[in-house]
Order: sequence, then C-alpha cells, then structure tokens
Amino acid sequence: MSNSYWQPLNMANGGLEIEIVKGKQAYLYDGNGKKYIDGYSGLWNVDLGYNDEDIIDDIVRQMKQLPYVNPITLKTPIVSEVSDILCEITHDKISKIVYTCSGSEAVEAAIKISRKYSAMKGKNRTKIAVIENSYHGSYYGSMSASNYEGTEKEGYGPMLEGFISLPLPFSRKRKGNLIDDKEKQYFLRQLEEILETNKDTLCSIIIEPVLASGGVIPLFPEYICKLSEFCKTNDILFVCDEVATGFWRTGSIFSFKKYNIKPDIITISKGINNGYLPLGAVCICKKIEELFEQNEKILFHLSTQNANPICIASALATLKKMRSREIQTKVEILIKEFQAAISKNLVNLNSVSEVRQVGLMIAIDLVQSLESNVPIEEKSLYGIVGRCFGKGCIVGMSYSTNISSAILIFPSYIMSDNDVKEVIKIVKESIMEELRIR
Repeated sequence: MSNSYWQPLNMANGGLEIEIVKGKQAYLYDGNGKKYIDGYSGLWNVDLGYNDEDIIDDIVRQMKQLPYVNPITLKTPIVSEVSDILCEITHDKISKIVYTCSGSEAVEAAIKISRKYSAMKGKNRTKIAVIENSYHGSYYGSMSASNYEGTEKEGYGPMLEGFISLPLPFSRKRKGNLIDDKEKQYFLRQLEEILETNKDTLCSIIIEPVLASGGVIPLFPEYICKLSEFCKTNDILFVCDEVATGFWRTGSIFSFKKYNIKPDIITISKGINNGYLPLGAVCICKKIEELFEQNEKILFHLSTQNANPICIASALATLKKMRSREIQTKVEILIKEFQAAISKNLVNLNSVSEVRQVGLMIAIDLVQSLESNVPIEEKSLYGIVGRCFGKGCIVGMSYSTNISSAILIFPSYIMSDNDVKEVIKIVKESIMEELRIR
C-alpha cells in the first residue's frame, strides 16, 4: 500500500490502514470486500447515501453540457435557481448567496464580510466573538475563530487577531451534565457582562447552534436568543454556522429556525449536495447587500471553483430531495429509532455519563467512573473507535480536556431500523471491550 498520501488531521505516517473502494447506500466496502455501516455519513455530509442515481445523473448531465465557466464574468441558469432555493429555505431577509468550496471557506468569507460591513459603517469594530470549544474550520481565519483544536494550533501562528471567547454553557458537575435554571442564569449573566464590555468593538458574533466537533453540545434557547437580540440592538452581525447542523441534521432544515430568529449571515456546506463535490455557501441578508451597493463596493472574495456548474448541479438535485416530505419523514423516524436503541442499550451502561442527541447528531459521553464523572483518556477513545471499525462500523470521536470524551454518530438519512440497531450494538460492544466493562 502506498504511503505517499498524508491524510488530513493525521500525522505523516498516521491514519487507519483501510482503503475504501466502493460505496452503496449507507455502506462502504474495502478492497477485501469487507462491508462497513457508515455511522458518520462520510464526514456528516453524505446524508442521502453513496449511490443516489438522481444526483449522479444530474452531475454527469452537467459535466457533459458545461463543466466550468469563469465565475467573475459569467454565470449559469442553475446557479440562479439554486440561489433562489437557498434564499427561500433560509429566511425572508436573506437576499444573496455567495458560493465557496467548503465550510471553512464559507466561514472565512463570513469573517471578511463582517469586518467590511463594519468598515463601511464607519465604525472601528473588528472583533468577532465565538463560543468556547467551537469549531469553524481550518483556514487561517476560520481556524483562528475556532477554539476546539487547542494545542494543535500551536506553531501555526500568528493567528488572525481580534477574536474573543464567549462562555460555553456546559457543566460536568453531575451525571448527565445537565444545566439547571440556576446555572443558565449564571451563564446568561456571564455572557451579558462580556457582551457589554465589548459591544463597541464587535463587528459580529459567530455561533454553532450545536457544537458539533466539540461534542454535540447544544446552546440553550435563551442563550441563542440573547445573542441574536444583542446583535440586533447594537448593529452587530449575527452569524450562524450551519455547516454541520444544516439540512435536517438537527431535525429542522436549519437549526436556527427552532428559535424564531433570523441570522444576518448563514454559512452552509456538507449536506448541501450530499458531499459528492466540493461546495459551500454564505447566505447574506438584505441589509448587508444594500450597504455594499450604497458604498459601490465589490465583495473581495474568490476561489477559481466558486459556483462550479457541476457542483451546483449536484446541489440542485440534492435540494429537490431535501425539500421533499419523504426525507423529512425519514429523518423524524430515524431520530426516534436512535432514541429507542440508545435508551435500551447505552443510557444505563457503566461509564456512559450522558448521551447527547440533537436530531441525528449523537455524542456518547464516556467517563472513567460515574462517581468521578472524569472523561476517559483520549487513547481509550481511539481504542473504541478502532474496535468499531474492526467490527464493521464507521464512527467518529470528540475529545476536549475536562469537557467531553465522546463517540460521535452522524448517520445518513437512508439507514434502516436494522442499521440503527447494528450501529448501537457495535458501539456498545466496543465500549465494553475497550473499557473492560462486565
């Protein structure tokens, strides 16, 4: 096997020695014919499976008809069609769509737009607030906005300056890590103090409604609504990073819709085109568009493949399915099936502190003992993941010192009930074997 490929977020000689050669529905197959249930949907993006013929046919059709145009001077009919759909399914204040090649690039563009908006307003506001332990990407701007990587960012500096951290509303005081009303008020007071201190220097606040890489930690509704209202009151842009949470992943087409709020900027990627081709987008509200127009300014952001027609064709085919009642119903059913399987097999398992499930985002939080509630070591987490792979199930993990040590499941929307039961069975067995639970 060749060793010339350096896998992302791996050491030069790291990575599991598994070469996948085929995908079908919710399954992957290696070169030896071994079958794996993909409990991770690729990287949370292959929501509709690996061989969706409708999407594939549209990709091939577009490839034969027109594979590329210069995005600066030309556009294609389908890019206007997809843009209209995205404006429609987000909210009624969204008026423009900027295309990117990834979620990281979408956040990168959102950072630039935030600061440019403030500059055009004549305000000396350049700071951007983000939530502790959040993840927004691996480009310089999006990596600077992220707190999840910790020491992994050391040596890559200097990072982009001007980011401040907002408190993560999460507690390890008790089994289940639940935040009671008293703690909610504490976090809200802490949040308000930081916001008031920095309101004259902030140009935007960027949040993940549910911290994904950070361990499926949802921000509670009052927290999100306070941020939204603060931004509205102080003319600060409110940015929702829906790269991981968009397109039904949390049970709603976008997570922000659960809170009756309208973000000024929404960053999306992953589920936008079933992960088949590189694509992301930034959804921008009317007041931003109008300010650029009034100041006669361009948006200085480009990569050569932005709005590539083939990528857009894959998005159009995917969005048609995402808007169907069939997919919505399937997501609703899967959420309940996972809840049932988890309740039966995991919630009372020794060393499982909590199972956080937000729609089809699932984190199984593991501790050394229920009495101490101290997260298991990272090497044990790797061991559990390796055992799952060995048993034919792909899962992920999230490790944050003193916060969470969790197995992650982000299933595709086409899994069967038997698939759900098999994923949870394998995860349970792997936890018990690695942690030697009897």
